[in-house]
Amino acid sequence: MSDAARHHGLPRRGFLGLSAGAVLLAAGCRSATDDAAGGAAAPATASAPDLQIVYGAAPDPTQLLHRGPDTPVFVNLVLDRLVDLDPQTLQPVPWLATSWEWSADRTRLVLKLREDVTFHDGRPLSPDDVVFSLTGATKTSQVKPLLERIADIRASAADEVTLTLAKPTSNLFDALAFNPVVDARGYVDGKAAEKVNGTGPFTWQSFKGGNQLDLARYDRYWQSGRPHFERITVRSVTSSQAALSALQSGQSHLIGAVPGRDLKVLGGNPAYAVQSAKSSYQQAFLGVNVTTKPFDDRRVRQALQYAVDRDRVVAQVYGGHAEASSLPWPSHTPGVTPDQVTRYPHDPDKARGLLREAGAEGTRVPLTAANSPVFASLVELVKYDLEQAGFGVDVQLLDNAAIQPKIQQGTLEGLFIANHGMVSVSPLSGITVSGPLQVGRNTSHVTDPAYAELQTRAFAAVDEQARADVNHELSEYLLTESFHITLAHAWETYALASSVHGVATSALGYLRLDDTRRTA
Repeated sequence: MSDAARHHGLPRRGFLGLSAGAVLLAAGCRSATDDAAGGAAAPATASAPDLQIVYGAAPDPTQLLHRGPDTPVFVNLVLDRLVDLDPQTLQPVPWLATSWEWSADRTRLVLKLREDVTFHDGRPLSPDDVVFSLTGATKTSQVKPLLERIADIRASAADEVTLTLAKPTSNLFDALAFNPVVDARGYVDGKAAEKVNGTGPFTWQSFKGGNQLDLARYDRYWQSGRPHFERITVRSVTSSQAALSALQSGQSHLIGAVPGRDLKVLGGNPAYAVQSAKSSYQQAFLGVNVTTKPFDDRRVRQALQYAVDRDRVVAQVYGGHAEASSLPWPSHTPGVTPDQVTRYPHDPDKARGLLREAGAEGTRVPLTAANSPVFASLVELVKYDLEQAGFGVDVQLLDNAAIQPKIQQGTLEGLFIANHGMVSVSPLSGITVSGPLQVGRNTSHVTDPAYAELQTRAFAAVDEQARADVNHELSEYLLTESFHITLAHAWETYALASSVHGVATSALGYLRLDDTRRTA
């Protein structure tokens, strides 16, 4: 029996739609009206033919199979994936795959493909393209640890692909929703040609100067009647102030990758709306190297939890465009309880008591972060909180190019502040893919067999209750061991002109403009 969810069509739940709907975060900004499906209702008037977008990162056609953290969210406009994830339940929803069926022992998954999908050059989608894409993802994708349990990928019929697993895995669809399907004939050694040939709603026209992507409507897109724009231009602008100026001057209709607190200048102006949601977030965290004294003592690590004022981080660093939590994954995760989410309130006296008990009061510790406005603000607040609890703090700010290898290689001493994603999908994906939490090889140097055992149980938990049970235990483990201190769930926030309607993203945060219109 197939366990495929019914086809929901385009999820129209506003921005970053893992929550029940778009959460409008800028006080005084125009509120986008959500319809019953959760997205902004499109007007009856004719749509303007073009859309101008400004975003902080440019696409790289050589990295689309890699799908790393720097892959821009708008690549989804050109490429499709096998499945989507339902914004509320995170269960798989048909996309290029119309249905699927597991074997009784859940070691074989048969995917049925749509028969009405063509690439932008007119060639029909084939199972060979899916095999090529998934095989490439097992070697280069950011989520390749989720795919490593696949023993074989093959085209088993004209409209069918079969995946054989070495062991059952409960979160395979997270990886299938994350990685795109690409044209097998347009890639050499995993890298695309200059012009990307996809199956999405827009065709890749040109990539100019490394910072401007021109897209055009694909008239044969498999979702009939979509998209509505004839042309989309995406420009890369790294300065948030320049992005805001482009929106205010009318040179852009939508901007992204702007820190939430910078968008307060739009407050009260009905010409703009600011939108984000409670999921598809980057988790800001305080990392701890447990091999560095005094952090080999659990009491000291728990003191850090009580020391940080998460509510102040949300308000002052993110301008309210974030959520405070003691856990890296969402509060609605099956098995997570309200007590776990709020386990560590701001309590400097309790933090100082734990330090005193551990004999660590007054210890000087290093605190390292990237030298950027957001991280500098985080460091300032965390340093103050730790000093109030009884630590001495020595701050080191490094260029991003210098700190990233240290985070990836786990060579940072003491404390460090960073952020990462892939925790908003499932705890198992988080502890399998994200370097700061990865079982067996993480930046905190935690090698506890009990942690690995929880991961093994999570992989094997194929029914809902079993997944909830292990999620609860994983949460308890992280809260108790406290080697990874969540500061905030920072939502990526967008601003758009009030003339733009029906903007949405996938559950993984990729921008969707299939059903978007702009009034002329």
